[in-house]
Amino acid sequence: MSREEAVRRIEQVADENLTKLNLSGLQLQEVPPEIVKCTHLTWLGLNNNQITSIPETLSQLSNLERLELNNNQITSIPKALGQMFNLKGLDLSHNNIIFIPEALGQLSSLTRLDLSNNQITSIPEALGQLFNLIELDIRGNQITSIPEALGQLSNLKWLDLANNQIISIPEVLGQLSNLRGLDLYNNQITSIPGALGQLSNLKSLYLSNNNITSIPEAFGQLSNLTRLDFRMNQITSIPEMFGQLSNLRRLDLWGNELTSIPEAFEQLSNLTWLYLSWNQITSIPETLGQLSNLTELYLGDNQISSIPETLGQLSNLTELALYNNQISSIPEALGQLSNLTELKLRKNQISSIPEALGQLSNLELLDLSYNQISSIPEALGQLSNLELLDLSYNQITEIPEAIRNMKNLKKLDL
Repeated sequence: MSREEAVRRIEQVADENLTKLNLSGLQLQEVPPEIVKCTHLTWLGLNNNQITSIPETLSQLSNLERLELNNNQITSIPKALGQMFNLKGLDLSHNNIIFIPEALGQLSSLTRLDLSNNQITSIPEALGQLFNLIELDIRGNQITSIPEALGQLSNLKWLDLANNQIISIPEVLGQLSNLRGLDLYNNQITSIPGALGQLSNLKSLYLSNNNITSIPEAFGQLSNLTRLDFRMNQITSIPEMFGQLSNLRRLDLWGNELTSIPEAFEQLSNLTWLYLSWNQITSIPETLGQLSNLTELYLGDNQISSIPETLGQLSNLTELALYNNQISSIPEALGQLSNLTELKLRKNQISSIPEALGQLSNLELLDLSYNQISSIPEALGQLSNLELLDLSYNQITEIPEAIRNMKNLKKLDL
């Protein structure tokens, strides 16, 4: 039935000189040969089928601008595809392709190429000839190196090479002056070339899950950067130049080997998310209280012994996580965090809860488990939006009546 339906659609498109044909999800095992009749086609969708090969005859569709063959069982790309000179978008993601033919470098009109989630082991130098390319996605393959030729893609805005086996980043990537996003997550990269600091239009940079030990000073030049992800590396320090990243909104550095937070962070005035959990940080600089736009601050799994009063100035903060540290007291100033919805302080050495926490009118989650707390202040009963209160594994013997009567409390762990 699926082939009959495909042929029916092909005949209709051919008879009416239509420009779009969707044959996706029809359980096709091959591309119907009748498709060559559709000479006016500009868009062809063959996604989510069981197609194992691309017929060379497809290159006869000379007007085709977009070809989508994702989620099939294709193992190779025919050289003839390189003759489709009007092709602007080619999607071959989620197949079993091992090799990219040099012929793809002839697709001079191509603006978007998606070869993600295949079994490709190398990128041919010829892809450096795709001068109109704006998006290149080759994530989820088995690539070990980035060819120098990719530095010639002057119009490229997004380059995704995540989930591969890449060991190094070539300096020439610093020439991609129009690049907005670069994703190299989950590779085997050990160092970052300073040349990446030349990517003046870069907004997003993902380098998490690698083996990086240091960040080059030149990164301070990335003035348009809004998101920077360095999670799960082996970074030991952050350069002071980071303070120049005035447009940075999200910074992920959890799971590294940092021992301190640079004072220069106070200059990151647009920062909204700061993740520094799972490091070896021993103290929080008072200047962090100047990050007035911060909404989420994560500093769990470190070696912090005290919370500075200045954190009470973070008026937009909604989540504060300081679990699994060595904190012995909670400053009264935290009661000023009027927008706070989650406060996580489990596994510390806290002995008392300040009355001021009762002022956190928007608080929904309060976790103080695994501490040394012996009593609960009545003031916590004022937390009218609190839904989860975890005080388990402490030394509490009595629960105030005000806590028992909290209307929105859904879970109380003692």
